[in-house]
Amino acid sequence: MNLGDPRRKQRAIHLIESLSAKPTASIPQACGDWADTIGAYRFFGNEEVQWEAILAPHIENSVARMAAHEHVLCIQDTTELNWSAWPTARLTSWL
Repeated sequence: MNLGDPRRKQRAIHLIESLSAKPTASIPQACGDWADTIGAYRFFGNEEVQWEAILAPHIENSVARMAAHEHVLCIQDTTELNWSAWPTARLTSWL
């Protein structure tokens, strides 16, 4: 990942670890403290940081893994289930 400055790369790795550890949390909740939260917002607002540069290693590794196979299925499931409106008693009767 080339973000033009080693500090940006360190911040990106730290953010990826924090956000992936708590994927449903807000940025402040995932970051844990004010300094990390401010750092995250500065990182996201930095015009020198491009999403393409962050995803480039993932894309390169994915292409390399796919090259080893004759056929690759790229399946996407956009199904969303929201059970919050159902009373718990009705849900457990289904299980």
